[in-house]
Parts: sequence; C-alpha cells; structure tokens
Amino acid sequence: MRKGAVDMRIPAFMKTIRFRLTLWYSALLILVLGLLLVVINVAMVQSRPTISEVPPRFPGDLESWRETITDERDRNLTDLRNYSLIGAGAIVVIGAAGGYILSGMMLKPVSRVASLASRISHTNLGERINHQGPEDEVKHLADTFDDMLGRLDGAFESQKQFIQDASHELGTPIAVAQTNIEVLETDQSATTADYKHLMEVVKRSLDRINNLSQGLLLLSQGSQAQTKWTEVDVASLAEEAVSEAKASAAADGLSLEMGAGIDHVMVKGDAIRIKQVITNLVDNAIRYNRPQGKVKVSARIEGSNAILEVEDTGIGISRAEQQRIFDRFYRVDKSRSRSQGGSGLGLAIVKKIVEEHGGTVSVESSLDQGSTFRLSLPRHV
Repeated sequence: MRKGAVDMRIPAFMKTIRFRLTLWYSALLILVLGLLLVVINVAMVQSRPTISEVPPRFPGDLESWRETITDERDRNLTDLRNYSLIGAGAIVVIGAAGGYILSGMMLKPVSRVASLASRISHTNLGERINHQGPEDEVKHLADTFDDMLGRLDGAFESQKQFIQDASHELGTPIAVAQTNIEVLETDQSATTADYKHLMEVVKRSLDRINNLSQGLLLLSQGSQAQTKWTEVDVASLAEEAVSEAKASAAADGLSLEMGAGIDHVMVKGDAIRIKQVITNLVDNAIRYNRPQGKVKVSARIEGSNAILEVEDTGIGISRAEQQRIFDRFYRVDKSRSRSQGGSGLGLAIVKKIVEEHGGTVSVESSLDQGSTFRLSLPRHV
C-alpha cells in the first residue's frame, strides 16, 4: 500500500526512460568532472613551490615573504576551486539539458511506436511508422513494429474473408433446405414422393453442413499439436485409397488404377492425415473427371523426397485458376462443385496437411486434357 502511495507521488515525467537517461548522463558527468577537479587541485597543491625553493630577495624579512607566498597560494587555490565549481555546475546544467534534448530526439521513434500502438485497432492496421534514419536499434524496433502491423493486417483480412466465405457456404445448404420445406408446406397436394424428395434434399444439405464444419475445424487446428508422427509408407497408403475409391470410380464409369512405382516409399508423419491427403486428391480426380475417364495414382522416390502423383483426364484447370486452386472455398466450376457435393475445402486441407509435414503440393493442368497433382514429402531414411 505504501509503495503504491509513493508511486502516486512521483511525477509522471520522472518515470520515463528519457528522464532516467538524463539522470544517468548527469550523474556520470558529475562523477567525471568531480574526479577531474580533484586531480587538478591535488596536482596544484603538490606542485606548489616550497619556501626553501624561493630565493630570499629580502633577507631581513623572510617571515613576511613566507606569509605572502602562503596567502597568495591559498587565494589561488580558492579561486581555482570556485571557478571549477562554477564551471562544473554550468557544464552539468548544459550537459543535462543537452542530454534531455538528445535523448528525446533519440527516443522520438519509440514514442511514435507507443502512440501508434495506443490508437491502433482492426480498422486502421494500414498505418505505419516508416521511420527514416540510420540502421540502429531504434530503426530496427520501428521496422519490426511495421512488419508486425503488416502481418496483423493480413491476418485480419484473411479472417474477415474466411468468416464471409464460411457464412456464405454454410448459408447455402440451409437456404436450400429451408426453401424446399417452405414450398412443400404450401403445397396442399404434396405426395409421399414429394416428402421423400424433401428428405433427400435436407439430408444432402445436412451432409454438406457437416462436411463444411469438419473441414473448418481441421483448418483451424494447430499445425502439429495433435498429430502422431510415425514411419509411414506412402505407397501403401496410396494403394489403400485407390482400393477404397474403386467402387465410386466404377459407378461413374471411370478407370482408377495404381501406377507402377516402388513398393515402399517411407516418410515421417501422421499416417491418418497423409491418408486423408491422398483420399482427397483421388476423390477430387474422380469428381471432376469426364465420362469414361481415367485416374492414375503413383508413388516413387526422387532424391531425398517421396513423390506422389494423382493424374486424371478430367476438365482441367486454367493457368490463372491454378494459382488459387488451394485457397479455401475456391472452386473452378462453382455450380458444378456444389451440385456434386464439393465444399471447396478439400485442396485447402491437402495443402495445410502437406505443409505441416514440411512438404509441397503443386498442380499441372491443361483445359479439357486433365490435371496432375504432385505431392512431395521429405523422406524418412
């Protein structure tokens, strides 16, 4: 309680770094000047002439001469001390004032950082300090703060876009189900078949909402906090994914096969998530293929990386759209994607999981010719 009372009595300016720097400057200056004055005065005293060294010009008045010399010496030493103290005081005052001004100039960018930080919010993250000056610690602080604001601005924009996209995507199946229900409610001649159709529409909408919520949950999770890392055989996981998807491919009249490769392609990672990556890529190749099309999955080793490729003979992706194909909620053919149950999150999830494992994923595609998704993961030797 007493400490808080003492803090309240101390003026605000005395708590600043600027004041403390000035105080230290002044203390150091006083110490140096004090030592200098002591040295000068001691040197003057030690170097004074003694009576034996003074020639007696008046042999009959030696005692008077001694007193005159002593008085003159004492007066000189007194004058030296007085002038030294006056000069030292002036130097301390000028030095303190100069130190206060200089420290204020040096700390001005820090004050700008503090001022900007105090008024910053999500609505004005575009502001910057833009400090111009030598490459010193202050400029490094200002530049670091500007970089942080840039990252925050990007994060807020990404979050804003994510919320807008998620709201739109979740709202679409809800609106579809609600519209069908309202139409059937006003239809007095609705049959059992109409109600069955409504149930199918609602079920598809709920499935879509469920898929979206699971995808959003996965994308919001931390990078490696909940993964179980073991030795994983990518080739074996690819064979499992192909085997599980054969029935779906056959139902669409597609050919799905495992290409020639190496029996064991080992990496270090989470088997469940790597399997999800392969399944998403295979499912994507089936969904956006053409009638009587083909899908081929292959795994091999290239240097220190494990390579997995999923090739299809589907609709293809334009070069411009290839730059955004891994963005959340992005679809090449939006109407077709929704009609086929696509959430727009599959490839975003693929990219997230692959990057968690230190790998990369890319696509090569030509319109009306097909696409090849290439996954590269560091090998576990």
